[in-house]
Amino acid sequence: MSTEQSLPSHVPYAGRRSRVLLIDNDGFSYYTCYLARGLSKFADVILYGFSEESFKTTGAAKEKKVKYNDIRQRLPKKPSALNGIITVFLLFFILLELLLREKYDIVHIQDYLPSFFLFVPFLKLRRKRICWTMHDVEIFNFTTGLRGKLQVLFLKIVSQPGFTSKYADKIFVHASTLKQQLIVKKVDQDKISVIRFFDYRYLLESTDTDTQLEICDTIVENEYVLFLGNIAPWKGIDTLVDAVKIMRNRIHQSFCIVIAGEPYEGLKKIDFFENLGREETKFVKRINRFIKNFEIPSLVSRSSFLVLPYNELFRHSASGVIPLAYTFAKPVVISNIPSLVEYVEADKTGLIFENDNPEQLANRMIELIENKSKCKEMGDHAYQKLVNEMSMETCCKIINDNYQSIACV
Repeated sequence: MSTEQSLPSHVPYAGRRSRVLLIDNDGFSYYTCYLARGLSKFADVILYGFSEESFKTTGAAKEKKVKYNDIRQRLPKKPSALNGIITVFLLFFILLELLLREKYDIVHIQDYLPSFFLFVPFLKLRRKRICWTMHDVEIFNFTTGLRGKLQVLFLKIVSQPGFTSKYADKIFVHASTLKQQLIVKKVDQDKISVIRFFDYRYLLESTDTDTQLEICDTIVENEYVLFLGNIAPWKGIDTLVDAVKIMRNRIHQSFCIVIAGEPYEGLKKIDFFENLGREETKFVKRINRFIKNFEIPSLVSRSSFLVLPYNELFRHSASGVIPLAYTFAKPVVISNIPSLVEYVEADKTGLIFENDNPEQLANRMIELIENKSKCKEMGDHAYQKLVNEMSMETCCKIINDNYQSIACV
């Protein structure tokens, strides 16, 4: 008799491959799909996703051990307040159906998945294990005014983070400092594991590497500093703008800062660049829209280095922008937010400045702009750090080890 056949019925998967029901969350599809690809080396994965395009782009579609189901096709197509409410109710019934129909040992969810907390007692009764990746240990306010406050309240009500934290078997966070924040909130430290944001090497596999952004035609390759990502109050754009003003008066050569990304939907009326004067605009190029996945390789690879001027509001999160930079052998200039600092070896893979300090930020950027050989050397170290510590294979093995650790609990 095989090991699997001889296991007691209450032991879910000790001694064999895990069966994981991996549930995506809107906005995390590339991460979730690439995670499915990595986990398929160790587990049989049933992926319920929001983006078939992400499923294909990340290479997960090529893995025989990944079974994909598209949630998006069953939800309203046009965004609106009413459709948002309808989506929550539809998602409840979609989750109910799949939890009853699929065969799995573990349910692994991403961030604050609406309505999921309602199924926790059901899963516990069925002796299923629950894993939860908390990309943010606090819920961000992605819009302003009363609407923003209501959205946060709604997410807290339907997600019940305290409730889910109590009954989840494993909680994954992307930085040790985020783990400490949860421990302070009385979350059981034994169930929290730190999983680094992993590489973006699937972008290197793209067959469309020659895709160019229109704005890149006006700047010299390897001569611009890149800020990449959605614009929000916690991204420190004001500090970056002030640093540009300082650099304009001090630097001995031309420079260009490319800021690529748009404000979140509810924040579009905020002018994050209001302090950018006419003279400074000569040194700043903006791509004020969502950057599509296929555009990222060209945009990042043509830059000198990436800058993350995030402020104290970001302390509850980590950033995938750092391993993205490392994937393309680019160093980073980051603020000293602890969850960012964990990913950087100072003066080796990146430079660190005091958050909200534009003078220091300007100094760090000037240092790399004027010393191209140092910038290149640091980029090489950054890629090696990625390979050694943040590869998709390494991170997914750690996740699977966590799956196995709760097999007999």
